[in-house]
Amino acid sequence: MTVTLPKGGNVLLSAEAPGIDQVRIGLGWNDGPGSSTVELDGVVIVVESGAPWARMLLAHQVPNPAERLGAHPPPSRPLIGDAEKLVVTLSAVPAEVSRLQFGAAIFDAAGRRQTFRSVRGAYIRVLNHADSLEIVRYGLEAETGIETAMIFGELYRHATGWKFRAVGQGYATGLPGLAGAEGRDVATAHPVDVAAFLTRTSRARARRNVAEHLHPPAAPATAPSGVAPRPTARPAPAAERTPAAAPSRAAPSRPVPSRPVPSRPEAPTRASPAPSAPARSPLDLGRPSGAAPVDVARPSTGRGPARASTGPEFGERSSRYRQRHEHVTALDNDHPATTWTAAKRGSGAVSVTLRWSPLLTQTGMPRPSDLHLGALWQAGDGAVGVLQDLDDAVSAPGPGAPRQVLRLGRRDEREGQTIFVDMGALPTFTRFFVFAYGLHGAPEWALLRPVLAVAARTGEQLTIRLGESAPNARTCVVASFHVAQDDLIIRRENDFLEGPQAAVAARYGWSLEWKPDGTTLRAAP
Repeated sequence: MTVTLPKGGNVLLSAEAPGIDQVRIGLGWNDGPGSSTVELDGVVIVVESGAPWARMLLAHQVPNPAERLGAHPPPSRPLIGDAEKLVVTLSAVPAEVSRLQFGAAIFDAAGRRQTFRSVRGAYIRVLNHADSLEIVRYGLEAETGIETAMIFGELYRHATGWKFRAVGQGYATGLPGLAGAEGRDVATAHPVDVAAFLTRTSRARARRNVAEHLHPPAAPATAPSGVAPRPTARPAPAAERTPAAAPSRAAPSRPVPSRPVPSRPEAPTRASPAPSAPARSPLDLGRPSGAAPVDVARPSTGRGPARASTGPEFGERSSRYRQRHEHVTALDNDHPATTWTAAKRGSGAVSVTLRWSPLLTQTGMPRPSDLHLGALWQAGDGAVGVLQDLDDAVSAPGPGAPRQVLRLGRRDEREGQTIFVDMGALPTFTRFFVFAYGLHGAPEWALLRPVLAVAARTGEQLTIRLGESAPNARTCVVASFHVAQDDLIIRRENDFLEGPQAAVAARYGWSLEWKPDGTTLRAAP
């Protein structure tokens, strides 16, 4: 009898099918009306216990012993039954592998402006491969309608044996967001890495790989009427070459992160005169008219510059020009800042989400973390404040304002915490700095591995990972957001401090009155 699970539910496989050794994973979905161009690819993620990285490949890349090499994929429609059928030999899974996650991602979702809103009837089911009897099934739906990649479910080790969990986690940032889930680095897996314990029985549905998902080929500007444009490859910008986007070489069986974590946190840049070569400046708030650029690495509390009513223009040698025309998916030490124009971010809300790896007790039970999200903000009229759960300061510019620009969502151990930014009201702001903090002391940064994900409804996304924390660091300024003319400039700060929120305010030039503990503001007289 099939067990139907809700989201988050789990089942012990051996309790339902004693002696089970091989399970078959079926992934399926139906495309909604008018979505004939939505192309989904199954995704498999191999997670190793204690490792800060995981390995990823598309489901149709998993070896199929019965499939002739070079066989042409079948037509993508009609899709009947399981789109992907994968067989896992549980006894052959290496001891260091703790989880196998299964999901799907929409190909070129940003370019085609498609989401899981057009996908219906998505499900994952687990069968006993020996007799093809279905053990468990989980049907899922997109919760927000902006998801472009989802983890359907996972097999994971437990003290009592292998279990299956219904995950149903969606990501608005496509495969890059799914790859960077839980703050991990991801290497592209080669089929030979999983062949010993994972095979496929379904026919290959495409010839795509992870690289094409991370960097979809650009279509030509024009094409004959009624003929689909023929994709042409475009090289990935250097800034996009993250650990998850290095598929041109076969990944080693035990991948290592592409860049070691620094032994100490990088110090934020001190204010300095404008450089002689503007193209080298990572953060350019200068006006296009040629006025002297404003250095805001340690900005004062003065009012921001007047913003132009139309889109600014910048010289091709300026860093602002490069940042406005580039497409990056991650900020790091080598590429600390980028610019989102109005076209990139769109007019809807932008989400700034802090996620972290769940903590477990020695017996494998979930335990709470002490990690929270907040922000210091400054409006164009000079008003300043803090956004955090403490004192219920969860909106900005605060009660009585005609329109809220920032709103802090509820915190959840599995989903993280999100700040929603109203793009329509954003021009009334000058800047806001997003920070993570421990309410009762220094969080367990190394175990939590926090990651900040910035996502727009246009499909634009950005991942900002935290580096190694300083000893006893209670707070980390993760990123800063600056409004300049019609642009939103985003910078990775990665600045760890031992002090509370008051220390962040003092470091970055916010003049606020704090209570003695430095976590909340004094009441206005």
